[in-house]
Amino acid sequence: MSALPRSARAAVMTAPGEDLKIFEYPLPVVETGCILVKITCCTICGSDLHTWQGRRKSPLPIILGHEIVGTIVEMGRGVTHDSGDHPLKLGDRITWTIMDNCGKCYYCREKGLMMKCRNLKKYGHDSCAEAPHFVGGFAEYCLISPGTCVIRVPDSLTDREAAPANCTLATAVAAWEAIGIQPFENVLIQGAGALGIYAAALAAHYGCNRVIVTDVNDERLDVIRNFGATHTLNISGMEDDEIIEAVSDLTGGVGVDAAMEAAGVPSIIPLGLNCLRIGGRYVGVGTVFAGANVTIDASVIVFRMLTIKGIHNYDTRHLQMGIDLLTKIREKYPFGSLVSHSVSLDNINEGLKLALSGKAIRVAVLP
Repeated sequence: MSALPRSARAAVMTAPGEDLKIFEYPLPVVETGCILVKITCCTICGSDLHTWQGRRKSPLPIILGHEIVGTIVEMGRGVTHDSGDHPLKLGDRITWTIMDNCGKCYYCREKGLMMKCRNLKKYGHDSCAEAPHFVGGFAEYCLISPGTCVIRVPDSLTDREAAPANCTLATAVAAWEAIGIQPFENVLIQGAGALGIYAAALAAHYGCNRVIVTDVNDERLDVIRNFGATHTLNISGMEDDEIIEAVSDLTGGVGVDAAMEAAGVPSIIPLGLNCLRIGGRYVGVGTVFAGANVTIDASVIVFRMLTIKGIHNYDTRHLQMGIDLLTKIREKYPFGSLVSHSVSLDNINEGLKLALSGKAIRVAVLP
């Protein structure tokens, strides 16, 4: 490989709602257990938009972006294999968990919740003010620290297929696992964005009977039919009772076995609960911002014996499962088409505005 430059560029957020600015930082020293990656693709996630809009508190300045794929350009001492025990070498294409966790604290060791580590670091969520600076995906390079779990990307997957696995797909895997969906069950997915699309493909792959998706955007509902959705419903202008009746009709008058909130719209949660059968399970995923308040009739939960879970991020196995799934069913579903637009670092602000408009499922930043 050619010699590395002494410095590299990044698109930096300095204030909520303002354009990102291009900064240049010195490349960091790659210490024991670390990996320096040249970023080849980073897709814009909904949580990036939440931070940029100021809906999520964030340290500033910050390099956003965490759905990242890149090639290894330098490895620190002790780095030999990825988290799936595959050998690593310079030039390998990798993705990695959204977080670096310590592996030793109460949540890591006792409760198996690495994503809630007391010493958590998150790519695209932490300040870039101090060295090593390169801790987000909207940049030319990223430094992976020792507590991060790395996954080598198979040659059969393109960057555009693999990048959203780090966050959106892995989170969908974690969500369905949390409420234990089974073959031949009927499921409801509220939201036909990227998270809903991956959830639909997973549900179909797991052998679910009816995969029902609701949204207010006909174009997105058209797209999700290509990813395993068996029934779609545009709920714009519909009353809740009409939606519940429609779901009931599709499930023999019983209701769905499991439902997922994947839209980031708190007001739809009571509706989702009322679409469940007695004993049904509900998982909330999309409301990853403060102030997502909603009023729920608690008697519905008690009388109908419902289970509600929340999922925020994922464990390493969920990312590995996501990459494995893409490799296995990439010929069945057009995952690469989800990234419909790309921008350079210099045009990052146009990319953010396009992603915010809802006209693209995913926008890629290509340094």
